[in-house]
Amino acid sequence: MTTELIVFGVISIALGGGLLYAGRHLYPKLDLTRDALSTVRLLTAVIAGVLLLMGVGLVVVGLVT
Repeated sequence: MTTELIVFGVISIALGGGLLYAGRHLYPKLDLTRDALSTVRLLTAVIAGVLLLMGVGLVVVGLVT
C-alpha cells in the first residue's frame, strides 16, 4: 500500500467533486448565452471527470501496490 498515491487520489477526487459543486452554484449567476453556457458546462464536466477518474485510479493503484 502506497500512502502517497492514496493521498493524491483522495485530493484529486475532492478537487473534482468540488469543481462540480462550485460549478453547479456558479452557473446560474453567469450571464452567458445558451450555447456558451452549454460549452462551459461540458468543459467543466470533462475536467471534473478526468480528476475523478484519475483519483479513483490512484487510490486503486495505491491499495494494490
